[in-house]
Amino acid sequence: MAVPGAAITQLVPVDELAPGGAAAIRNQVTQALLAQAASEQRMPVERLVARDIRPGSDLDYGSETWEELTGATTGAYESMSTGTLADQRYVAFFGVQDDSPVRTCSLLKFNIGGGDRAIWNLQNLGKERVGYSPSAIVIPPNGPYTISRYVTVANLGAYITLKGVVVEPRGKVVSP
Repeated sequence: MAVPGAAITQLVPVDELAPGGAAAIRNQVTQALLAQAASEQRMPVERLVARDIRPGSDLDYGSETWEELTGATTGAYESMSTGTLADQRYVAFFGVQDDSPVRTCSLLKFNIGGGDRAIWNLQNLGKERVGYSPSAIVIPPNGPYTISRYVTVANLGAYITLKGVVVEPRGKVVSP
């Protein structure tokens, strides 16, 4: 189940965060990603926009919602999304929400640029089944990525929402 070289990250369940903790994580990740994009793209932060992830358009996910069926194989990783991120676009993931009627997946694996960056354990998310990572996972512009899930129940709905942010120049999707 584990992947050599990738750290299994213990997500912090939302019900263990202090009031405002989830918003603080989101704001921290957004500000850090804006600063990274401004530095690497050599443009002022004012020319960038931060927005929510569009699963289909930004990550080549099967649709613009996070809902889909798991595959027919259990006890293995299957790809949720794979591709190459668009030019001048950055994506950072900082949390997950599992609204599946039955827990169909136990782990999420993030392979960025050909290397496994992190594995998120979904089994200890608490009653709300929402968790936040102590460190963000960033996909840089033109970066190849694969996001996989470890399937424990085949052929059932998996409603796993990745919480994150996209940063890109104004006008690509959101105009000033």
